[in-house]
Parts: sequence; structure tokens; C-alpha cells
Amino acid sequence: MLSKLITRQALLAFIFLLSACGSFQKNPPLASYDANAGYRFAQLDQGSNSDELFIILAFSGGGTRAAALSYGVLEALRETRIRWQGREVSLLSEVDVISSISGGSFPAAYYGLRGAKTFDEFPERFLYRPIETELMKLALTPTNWLTLAGSTFGRSDLAAAYYDREIFNGATYQQLIAKRERPFVILNSTDMTLGTQFSFIQDQFDLLCSDLAGVPLSRAAAASSAFPGGLTPLTFANYSGSCTYQQPAWVAMAVEEHQSRENARRTARAEQRLSYTDSSPRRDFIHLIDGGVADNLGLREPLTALTSVNNSWSVLRMMNQGKVKKVAVIVVNAATDPISHRDQTPSVPGLIDTISTAATVPLDNFTFDTLELLRADAERNKKDALAIAGCKRLAAAKGEQCTLDIPAPQKIDFFQIEVAFDYIQNKEERKWYKNLPTTLELPRETVDKLRAMGKKLLNEDPQFKNLLESIP
Repeated sequence: MLSKLITRQALLAFIFLLSACGSFQKNPPLASYDANAGYRFAQLDQGSNSDELFIILAFSGGGTRAAALSYGVLEALRETRIRWQGREVSLLSEVDVISSISGGSFPAAYYGLRGAKTFDEFPERFLYRPIETELMKLALTPTNWLTLAGSTFGRSDLAAAYYDREIFNGATYQQLIAKRERPFVILNSTDMTLGTQFSFIQDQFDLLCSDLAGVPLSRAAAASSAFPGGLTPLTFANYSGSCTYQQPAWVAMAVEEHQSRENARRTARAEQRLSYTDSSPRRDFIHLIDGGVADNLGLREPLTALTSVNNSWSVLRMMNQGKVKKVAVIVVNAATDPISHRDQTPSVPGLIDTISTAATVPLDNFTFDTLELLRADAERNKKDALAIAGCKRLAAAKGEQCTLDIPAPQKIDFFQIEVAFDYIQNKEERKWYKNLPTTLELPRETVDKLRAMGKKLLNEDPQFKNLLESIP
């Protein structure tokens, strides 16, 4: 009888403990939609930053490797002095937007939060830390097992709590809003259901009727870097329909265009937005994974801003208004090409090798496609401007009565700058960098080499030299 009583009490205690298992940290609901509030590009003060020179940084994924290479580019931009609008300034002070993925999201978020203090703090706080080892210790700590046993709490939630405590000191997006300073930092993850990019900006959270101000930066960074297999998706609550938000007019127009198959890119964007607010069955929770699954460069959001007036921070609109004269897009691409020996044996590749390849090879293809889209759009804008200017000249030559009143694209100086291991001249050195692992832990000397290489590759880029030469 006593043994049965003990067994029953032990079972009750176990059930009680399971009920106390960890649950994901909920993003707060938005009381009422306000287009002029929250973390938006339009709400950030320009300060001494001019729109005429518009600089976008895109930081790729790749763990600490990507973080160190991106940080090196930030250092190089800080050290590059220019004479602009009568002032001598650092080129870094003219950066307007940083869009990032996975490992690149850590220096992006930290710089957005801490500004100049980043250069005193970030290396020791993140780059030189054995983060992967520390995360594994947390996962193997018995006191965390019960927390991880919860169905709504995974390894990425544990990682987010660690980042919050050890790297970002509890900072939320409210602190970025309060700063009201450029650059506009966009951390990107991937909507697991749609396979499309999910950006941590208020325009995206409007769709969920959620207030980004209350979301920790650590949770955004964790979602951006939740690599499939090693880490788990992060869950966000969807409160759509509770905050008076209405989709912009272009969304309905784009859906109508679907019937004629015109502007497929815009139609796809519209349908993605509607999936958060008008889907059936309703999506009460959104599960996010590594941003690199949708785009490993962080270029998709900037590409939309450069080619569409429907984007919440449309650079194209600013160009059409004559505000922007020069656009520089600096892509920091930490992609690698590690040597594989699987093709030297008939053995069936193992599970880890298969998952890793399936997760990374498509990313490289998306990376190439995104760069080509960027190049094509820049070239199209240039050709349109030249063609219309030519038509006007020909018409004017026939007499004043033939003058054409055709709106032409503004003449924009466009500079596409890429920092990538592919551009390392020395073959053996290039091979060494392209075989670095994608981990959240690298030796100090490797981190320092990556920082130095980021500076070197930026300063050697022909388009970067052209940018500096174009500044009076």
C-alpha cells in the first residue's frame, strides 16, 4: 500500500513538473495600428546623414565567420573618411540601412543598438566567445532538460535567452525606437510555412497586429540564425484582426493582376502578406527559421525597396522625388565552398552530410540569383533613363512643337560592391577562407584574420573605389 502511495505521489509530481515545462516568449499584441509609430525607416531621424548618398549594407549568414567578416567591413567604413556636403565624415555615418541574415545579424543588431560603442565591446562580447560551446553546455545542463521538454520551447528559445543575457543585456526594439537614429536595421528570418522572408520591422509585425517594440533583439537574432537541424524554429503569436490594421491598396490591386499574370513578383508579395491576415485555416502562430533559407545575403528586402514604390521604405520613391543621387549597396558574402570527399566513395552519404547539403547548396543558388536580380534592375534603370533621354533629344531636334513630356527615371549613380572570399587573389589563401566552418565559435586568430580580410576586400573592390572617386 505504501509503495502504491509513493508511486502515485511520484506520478503526480511528474505531471506537475511537466505542466511547468518552458513555453516560448510571446510577442506583445498591438493595441491599435498607427502608421506613424514603431520601428520604421520613416520614424528615424536623419541627423547628419544625407539622403543624396544612400548606402545599404547586406550581411550574409555563416555563423561567426560571417559576423567577423561583416564586422571588418564596419571597421573599414568607420576608417574611411570622406568630404561630403562641406563636412569631413566617416563613410559609416552615411549608412542608411543594414539588412542581415543569420550570423551577420549579430553585428548588425549590435551596431544598431550600441553605435560607436560597438567597436569597443562587440569583439569580446561576441566574436571571441565560444558561443557554440556555451550553448551546448546549457542544453546539456539537467536543470534545462525539463524546460526543453515543453512542446512550445526549443533549443532556439534557450539560445535566445542566452543572447539576451550575455550579448544584448535585455534590449528590446523599444530601445532602437527611442534612439531614432539611422541606420535602419533589418534582421531577416524565414517563415517556415511560406518559405519566404520574414523581416523584423514594424511593417511586418503590423500584419500580426503585434508590437515589435516589446520584442527582444536577442529573439530576432535567434530567429534569424535558427539553422535547420542544429536549432529549432521560434514561435511568434499572430493577433491579426485585433488592431484595426488594413492592407494597403496595392495589395488588392496586385491580387487582381494575378488573373492577367502581370507583375508576378508584386502579386506574390501581396499573397504572402494576405497569408497572415486572411488565410484559411487561420495562422494563429508563425514559426520562423534561419533567414538564409529564403535568402542568404539579406538582399531581398533591399531589392524590393530599390525596385518598388510599395515598399515601406521605398528607395525608388526617394529616387523619383530627386532625394537620392547615389546608391551604394555593399554586400558582405561569407559563403564558403568546403572540400568534400563524398564523391571519392560509393558509400551512401550520412544523415548529417545530407541535411547540411540540402540546407546550404540551395542557399548559394539563391545568393547568385539575388545578385543577378540586383544587377539587372540597376541596368534596367540606367537603360530606361538613356532611352527616354535619347527620345527627347530626337523629338526636340524636329522643333519645339515635337518636344516630348515623358517622365524619365532620375539619373542615379549606382555602385554594387561585394566583399566575398571569391575575390581573394591568392589561391591557397582563398581555399583556406572558403573551408572555414559555419559555427558560432572560431579561434581568436581566425576571427582577426576575417576582420582584416573584410577590410582588405572592401578597399580593393573596384566599385568601392569608384564610389570614393565619385564623391567631390
